[in-house]
Amino acid sequence: MDRSIMLSSEQGKPVWVVHTCGMVFSFSDQQSATSFATKLEERVRAPHALSPEICKHWAAEQARILRGW
Repeated sequence: MDRSIMLSSEQGKPVWVVHTCGMVFSFSDQQSATSFATKLEERVRAPHALSPEICKHWAAEQARILRGW
């Protein structure tokens, strides 16, 4: 998972910004930004059990996308 944490400024106030998954999240302190990014990464990397019905649906959807429909 790509992510970055940067110090920025909004309206003259320091803001910690987390960029990840094409989204941007702002925090007032570095600890909050780091904690959020760490927890998000833990959740993304956690094992996820999907039912056979969901797997079948997504396999069909992927095939449809690859065919360009």
